[in-house]
Amino acid sequence: MNLNLRNRVAIVTGGAQGMGRAIALALASEGVKVVIADLDLTGAKRVAGKISARGLSALPVRTDVSKPDDLDRLVGATLENFGRIDILVNNAGICPRTSFEAISADEWDLVLAINLKSVFLLSQKVFPHMKRNKFGRIINMASSAGKLGGLQVGAHYSASKAAIICLTKTIAMNGAKFGINANAVCPGVISTRMTLNISREKIRHYKDLIPLGRIGLPEDVANAVLFLASDPASYITGEIMDVNGGFIMD
Repeated sequence: MNLNLRNRVAIVTGGAQGMGRAIALALASEGVKVVIADLDLTGAKRVAGKISARGLSALPVRTDVSKPDDLDRLVGATLENFGRIDILVNNAGICPRTSFEAISADEWDLVLAINLKSVFLLSQKVFPHMKRNKFGRIINMASSAGKLGGLQVGAHYSASKAAIICLTKTIAMNGAKFGINANAVCPGVISTRMTLNISREKIRHYKDLIPLGRIGLPEDVANAVLFLASDPASYITGEIMDVNGGFIMD
């Protein structure tokens, strides 16, 4: 299958590790010029170096997605270096496991600022550039917890991911007439740093509930993003794609 992604330009937030890193590497492998936005500039440079070593294009940009000025700088740096923005992957997020009764107002606001508000703001900032080119792919990282709620994740995390599902559909409706597709990916339990705080007993319990019998890999999520960014997915918008081994089937 020809994904027709060569020379597209993508921004991947939270691209220094975990799913973001896998997404950045997968896009680069198809010839996409990747901007790796992350608060961890050292990690972003490491991923960019891995891409550059293959003779491909990557730009690391230190970005705190909770700060609108940083998002402006990110968009500006992308345009300055690559001249266009074709793909936006809103992947950056945090997942505190604070109990429902212990979540403070400040912690609630921080999680929503990073996980949700940044998705809205950055999508809004790239929108006019995609409109001008009559092409865009916006892919947002939601979660199974956004469909089910969560006991192993905080209420603020699951609420932010549920909101991303609705926001994605709204972006899709607004972008359709301009050639902008917006979709979301809902990972289940994926083997990243976020899962390290889950006990082995709980991991075994999750595996028992997953029909495919394994915990997901970052590359499983990256493959879904790669497809949604590609030409073969050009008739798909407003889709919420589950990547969970069958844990949720809807």
